[in-house]
Amino acid sequence: MFVTNCVACHNPNPILAGPKGPPIAGSPRELVYDRVMFVKYPPGYKPKRTTHNMKPLPQLKTRIDDLVAFLAEAAKTKPTPQQVAYNLAAEKLAEKQTADKH
Repeated sequence: MFVTNCVACHNPNPILAGPKGPPIAGSPRELVYDRVMFVKYPPGYKPKRTTHNMKPLPQLKTRIDDLVAFLAEAAKTKPTPQQVAYNLAAEKLAEKQTADKH
């Protein structure tokens, strides 16, 4: 389900940044639900990116808990130094692309 619906924007490895989406391993259920269903953020949540590329995926309504469990399991994996460096570079690139659009 993650590969089918999420990897176009998020990395197949959720601890890594994707081409359009940030790392999402360990995301709490409230965030996953709000983003997947309504493309909004829970009250008080500060987004990792300011892009607004995500579209609602209401067909996943009954799979939210499966998605959260998958992301929780992925969060148990400690990123390597190379993965940390990759995430930092991806986030800088995303910030630059966002700034270039404005």
